[in-house]
Amino acid sequence: MTINTGKNKKQRSNASKEICEIKPVKFGGSPTDLANKMALDRKDHIKYVNYWNQLLRKQKDKKL
Repeated sequence: MTINTGKNKKQRSNASKEICEIKPVKFGGSPTDLANKMALDRKDHIKYVNYWNQLLRKQKDKKL
């Protein structure tokens, strides 16, 4: 029973995580390499994605 309880707690904590690429595919990261994956909670995931989106916008602005 104790093992199942611990496993269920771990599953619940992972269930609220977002899986994302450490280095996004658009920036040369691998979409399949597990070493390029990490789990973030929703709040941190939003911050992380915003960071990469800002870099992408800056790149596009330089090309114009």
